[in-house]
Amino acid sequence: MKKTSGFVWNMIGSACYSLSSILYLMVVTRICGPEEGGFFSLAYATAQLLLSVGRYGMRTYQATDLREQYSFREYIWSRVISVSAMAAMGAVYSLYAFRGKFIAISFLVVAMKAIDAVEDVYHGRLQQTHNVARMGQAQALRNVYTPVCFSAVLILTKDLLLTLAVTVSTSLVVCIAVNQYMVRRYAAVSGQRRISGKSVVGLIKSCTGIFVGTFLSLLLYNIPKYAMAGVLSPEYQTYYSILFMPSFVVTLLCEFIFKPTITTIAGHWFDGEYKRFDRAVLACLGFIVVCTVLVTLAGHLLGRRILELLYGVDLSAFKLHFVVLLIGGGICSCVYMLYNILIAIRHGGSIKTVYAIVAVASVLVVNPMISRFGMMGAAMNYLFSGSMLLVIFASILLVICRKR
Repeated sequence: MKKTSGFVWNMIGSACYSLSSILYLMVVTRICGPEEGGFFSLAYATAQLLLSVGRYGMRTYQATDLREQYSFREYIWSRVISVSAMAAMGAVYSLYAFRGKFIAISFLVVAMKAIDAVEDVYHGRLQQTHNVARMGQAQALRNVYTPVCFSAVLILTKDLLLTLAVTVSTSLVVCIAVNQYMVRRYAAVSGQRRISGKSVVGLIKSCTGIFVGTFLSLLLYNIPKYAMAGVLSPEYQTYYSILFMPSFVVTLLCEFIFKPTITTIAGHWFDGEYKRFDRAVLACLGFIVVCTVLVTLAGHLLGRRILELLYGVDLSAFKLHFVVLLIGGGICSCVYMLYNILIAIRHGGSIKTVYAIVAVASVLVVNPMISRFGMMGAAMNYLFSGSMLLVIFASILLVICRKR
């Protein structure tokens, strides 16, 4: 019963988190117009990239730290360091990339995503102690409040800067209050050893390879957006972002099943239950393949029209673009699952190298693809990158399983 409750609440929490991203761009585009929506979309994509700095690749590592090599307080202090680095990088990027009020808007978008990094360390503790249901409840509550607050203030004021300031300040208070309560009530940390500066540094070092890989993965998926900024007009950023967001539907469905089970999958590996490990991995991959087929068909038949109604823009010229992005989303969901499994079984050392190789390949071909095919070139580059990653990560996992 507890396991079923965990699946349900994780599903609700993950859905709230993913849908909030869609709502932000939808509200900004409708109220502020496609051009300002394009600037917001670019700032949001960068904030999502910098979120990997704030999280520093620790979530899966923390959730599968079954022997508690590091204490929760040490995870907290490492997160203070990483979130501070995220804020500093966000400030530098905003000053470099924007002018006028868009500097402050960009930095506040980064601050809004930094709250996700703060929240993530609490969720890691709840998952580590098998309180997945409480994790989902906390995630749902905060990710219902934040987009509702954002939408209400923007509708009332029509001022994006003021909206972000109000949303960031109040959402941080809600985040700390809700997650502190959940951890104290259901994942108590009393009696843990004292914080060791050496251990905090050791934790950061342990997760550096994972962080580099995660950062490169997000950079990789944003390469087409940055390349478009130098070739196509700003409204194409809006069109691409609108069409790109549903590609994460498969990843969202994957998280419903995969996130609550990653701790169990790691347990199978470390307990020597290799057949159970294999069955769990194959079941997750099969689930993703089925979801990709269904989501692509639904997107082709109905999805684009629904997006036109939601965002108030004409997407009729981008039918094939949408299908390519949806297939790419399914492939990248498989990649997401495979690299998390490699982290969980403590074979994540190759992740950063793989992403670096694929990132270089993607950068080399993205400008010619966009110059020749326009926005379709950006969609094809996303599909190309995901396919390379899938082949490499699947090969690495197969080699590890054969050697075990």
